Amino acid sequence: MTPGASVRHLACIMDGNGRWAQNRGLDRTHGHMAAHHAFDAIVDGALGEGVEWLTLFAFSTENWARPEEEVTFLVHFLAERVIKRSVSRMHQRGVRLRLLGWEDPRIPVDVMDRLREAEELTRRNTTLHLTLAFNYGGRRDLCETARSLVSQGVTPERISPDTFARHMALPELPDVDLLLRTGGEHRISNFLLWHCAYAELVFLDVLWPDFRAPHFQHALELYRQRQRRFGAVGPATAPGPDHPADDGTAWPGADGRTVLPAVAAQPGRTGRAGLLGLPTTIASHLGASLLNGLKETARFALLQFSDDHGQTHGPEPW
Repeated sequence: MTPGASVRHLACIMDGNGRWAQNRGLDRTHGHMAAHHAFDAIVDGALGEGVEWLTLFAFSTENWARPEEEVTFLVHFLAERVIKRSVSRMHQRGVRLRLLGWEDPRIPVDVMDRLREAEELTRRNTTLHLTLAFNYGGRRDLCETARSLVSQGVTPERISPDTFARHMALPELPDVDLLLRTGGEHRISNFLLWHCAYAELVFLDVLWPDFRAPHFQHALELYRQRQRRFGAVGPATAPGPDHPADDGTAWPGADGRTVLPAVAAQPGRTGRAGLLGLPTTIASHLGASLLNGLKETARFALLQFSDDHGQTHGPEPW
C-alpha cells in the first residue's frame, strides 16, 4: 500500500445475506450458506495486503431478535461450516482466530467448544489476527468496560482513554483504520463503537455473498484517497498566500484578494472528478446536485427581482 495509507486494522460488517437470497426467491439461510466465498475473499485480501488485524461482525447481540430458525442456522453455520472448513487452512497461513463477545446460554455448548478449539489451535500465529465478533454489541462492550473499572476500584481521576482501553474485552485490539460495510446500508450498527472513533468508513452496494477480491481492492482504493488528520491541521506547509489551507478555509493572498483552497488533481483523473478529487461516481452526483442548486437559486433570484420591480427581465435561465 502507499506510504502513510496502510491499513493495520480492517473491520467489516458483512451485510446483505438475507436480501441476496430473497432476490433469488430463496430462504434467507441460503444467503448465509453462499457467503463462504466472501469470507475467503476478505481473509485472502487481508493477508495479501499485510493487514495485521481483521475483525468481522459475525453475530450481534441484536441478532437474537431474528426468526428462531435463522438464528439457529447462523449460530451452527459459523462453527460447522465457516470455522471447521477454514481453520486448518488459516492455521497453515499464520492466522490467529480470536473471539470478541460474550457467552450466552442460548449458544449450544458444542458450538462454543468448536470456536474455543479453533482459538487454541491458532493461538501462537501472528501473521493476521482474525477477530470474530460473535454475540457482540458495541454498547454492551462499553458497559462491561465500565463495570470492570468499578469492580477493580479504579477511581474517576485515574480514568483516561488508555486506562479505559486496557479494561475492554480485548485490550490489545487496536483502533480501526477502515470500517467496510457491504449491502448498501450507511450505518455502523453498534459495532466497535470505541475502536471506530477515527475509522474511515466505506460503504459498498455489493451484497455480502457477492463480495470478491475486486471489491476488496476497491474499498482499499477509496481508503487510500482519504487524508487522515486525526483532528490536526495536516502535513507539511502552513497555510499562506502560496499554500492555501487544505481543509476548505479561504486565506488572503499576497495582493489582498481571497485565495480559495486548491484540490490536487489525482493521476489519471480528469474533468469533474479530477477537479473535485473524488471518485468519478460520487463527483458526478455531487456535480449534478450543485448544478441543480445553482439553477434553483437563479430562478428564485429572478422571481424576487421581478416581484420587487413589478416587471420581468427576460425568460428564466435554463
